[in-house]
Amino acid sequence: MPFDLEKTTGTWKPIRSSDNYREILQKMGVPAELVGKMLTAEIQLEVKKTGDTITSKRTVLGKTAENTYTLGVECEQTDPTGTKRKVTPNWEGNVLVAHYPSHDGKGLVLRLSRTLMDDKTMRTEYKIGGMEGWMEAKKM
Repeated sequence: MPFDLEKTTGTWKPIRSSDNYREILQKMGVPAELVGKMLTAEIQLEVKKTGDTITSKRTVLGKTAENTYTLGVECEQTDPTGTKRKVTPNWEGNVLVAHYPSHDGKGLVLRLSRTLMDDKTMRTEYKIGGMEGWMEAKKM
């Protein structure tokens, strides 16, 4: 059964990650000068769900993006840097999965999956360009 997305509303701080998480961030296009900051950056989330529609507002490193998605439907997402890309979100069991068919605009596929391990711990797993890794964050 899917977890309650609205429970992800709050401030999250990374607490542990895979050994290659830095490389995954770089592969995802995070500028080298920001990678170190992203390893410890607080992320503020505000999530609302109505039926199959999800509205998410995310603030990280002082930049904010707000997006609305419909589960199972490809839509356009804008990240906090202003970059736009196509994504299809969907549930796979109790995991929210986002599929990006061309994360970099050149065909680099990203699969991002997110689940709540408990009310205070969220795990995000990444599959991008042959790399796999993860990050866990604690709700503050």
